[in-house]
Amino acid sequence: MFVRDLYEAPAKRIVAVMPGGFHPFHPGHKSLYDWAVKTFGQSNVYVAATNDTAARPFPFDVKKKLASMAGVPESNFIQVKSPFNAMSYQDIVDDNTALVFVRSQKDKNEQPLPDQTKKNGEPGYLRTYTGKNLNSSNEMGYMAYGPTINFDFSGMQIKSASELRATWPEMSDDDKLKAAKLMYGNGAPVAVKLLDQALGDKEAPANEAQLDEAVPLVAAAIWIIKFAVRYGAWPVIKYLLKRHGGKIFGGAAAAYYIDQGWDWVISQIGEEYAQMLIDNKFNIAMAVALILGSVALKKFMEKQGDKLVKANESLIARS
Repeated sequence: MFVRDLYEAPAKRIVAVMPGGFHPFHPGHKSLYDWAVKTFGQSNVYVAATNDTAARPFPFDVKKKLASMAGVPESNFIQVKSPFNAMSYQDIVDDNTALVFVRSQKDKNEQPLPDQTKKNGEPGYLRTYTGKNLNSSNEMGYMAYGPTINFDFSGMQIKSASELRATWPEMSDDDKLKAAKLMYGNGAPVAVKLLDQALGDKEAPANEAQLDEAVPLVAAAIWIIKFAVRYGAWPVIKYLLKRHGGKIFGGAAAAYYIDQGWDWVISQIGEEYAQMLIDNKFNIAMAVALILGSVALKKFMEKQGDKLVKANESLIARS
């Protein structure tokens, strides 16, 4: 028995915290929030976010506004510096409170993980939430995983904020308004303005145009990924890579980059776009083939766009 075990005491109440980036807050987040409310009670559920805009476009105030439009009480959307640090929540927990972090099932393999062991052999702070025999937050915290949903608007299947950010600038004004109404209800017109300010509109920002000239492979690969997100066309992209990718897989360059693994893919297209490929079950060979063959593939897709969308619908219907 460890010394800390002597002082562990059952908690009398629960505070559930849903930490996240929320760039932006979208229906997937809202569904997880609703699950948390159903599980723990609305007054006990908080959504926590930082004001860090170094690598993402939304400041805290905009995140809070969009979440409020989606149905999260402003009083329960709080700003923190370190979302998974229990010390960030001293104002909402006490010695009689259990602290439960809420994440989506799709993040179940992401750090921080529950049930880890420290180097000295003691159990780590986070444990898997079971709903029974909860101890107070000054002893341990818990991790609960809620359901992940895909949300469908304007004919697009979106699973993550990164896919939404990639898709938004390409959408028509009507599609943006439809999407915003789905996500933010009556606040849709204001939400469109906030999203346009953060993400841009279909007039590509300067750095994206520069990318198109300086790094054609990367720009073409990102275009293909955005096409797949917009039309749910992952099956047809995979089909094209399986049918024609062998010509690319066999090259010495492809073999070298495949050996480098996902680190190389991330170095080319960035972590967000690489994660989209992983989420849609691309293996490393397919990811490398997509990048190396992206210019030719993009040209083909631009010419055959309508046929590809119809082919994609057929592939989805058969799956």
